[in-house]
Amino acid sequence: MAVVIDRLAAHIAPPVNRREVQDGVRDLRNSNPDVLVLGSSHARTFHEVGQQLAARTSNGTVLVDVPVENGKLVAYEWVLRHRLVPLIEERDENGSLRRDRLRRFVLLTEWWDSCAPTTSSKLPYTYWNLPSRAWTFGDFLSSVWQDGLNGYNRNYLQNRLRRWLAESALIYDRTQGVLMWRAIDWLHGKPPGRSPEEKRVQDEGWQQMVERGNQCIKDPQQMAALEHIVDYALQRGLDVTVVLFPRKPITITQTALNTTIHNYELAVRDLLEPRGVRVLDMTLTSPLTDADFMDDNDHVNAEGNRKFARWALDRDLQFLFERGDAIQASGTVSGAGR
Repeated sequence: MAVVIDRLAAHIAPPVNRREVQDGVRDLRNSNPDVLVLGSSHARTFHEVGQQLAARTSNGTVLVDVPVENGKLVAYEWVLRHRLVPLIEERDENGSLRRDRLRRFVLLTEWWDSCAPTTSSKLPYTYWNLPSRAWTFGDFLSSVWQDGLNGYNRNYLQNRLRRWLAESALIYDRTQGVLMWRAIDWLHGKPPGRSPEEKRVQDEGWQQMVERGNQCIKDPQQMAALEHIVDYALQRGLDVTVVLFPRKPITITQTALNTTIHNYELAVRDLLEPRGVRVLDMTLTSPLTDADFMDDNDHVNAEGNRKFARWALDRDLQFLFERGDAIQASGTVSGAGR
């Protein structure tokens, strides 16, 4: 009976299994990439960029993306230090770097990453995406040993359960909470998706949220994390690019563009460009339209990912086609930030 119910639930609200930190770490461990990309869930868009880059170069250039669900710069720094650095610096029995082709590091960000988490809890308990998406079993055991089993470290168990039972709609919905509402709509014969009124309310809510973002951007801890991430990459001699990720046009009002969006871009440029870091503002410069985003107003859909990848590789990301040895020979990277 449980299997029948789960199958029915999957028909109403199919589970969606997306790329996570552990997938990016696995790919990094199993390869010797030229480009490493770190960012929020938006880094999944760069998985398509990597696929198109590999296709255009006959697999001559490999890109690995690491998406950290829910973002925040402090979380990115944790993932870099604890999950990526050991692999970046891993050496073989002869003392040579195992991933000696790595020449470029790309960090994806947007204004929201620089706002402190909206909670009164003390760090690191605000970053539920770390146990949920980035911890190893050792991290989980260490947390339980120190603090006991609690709501924070249980995120690790819940996410692993979801991945083990990836096809179960009931398990998936434990953290999504959409099944009941979709079931009600289904019983009433309502077509899937938002009504025009629901869409209007959602769009206005997003517009207001982005405008209010000007009050929280540039949190000192988040900006310090941004600085630490970039400094590490520069110290490793990598060519560093920071991309301000595209946003759904309808969510950005002129007020938001003049305040939140502009002020975060300015803060990032002021902090990083003196270090020789390339900053690409793609917030509204890409060809992506509202139709290229999912209903959540946040993530790019599959066709939008393909469109973005084609556009970016033809224009702003053309430099990814340059050979890694040419980067080091130029001498521009080794002197950055000094």
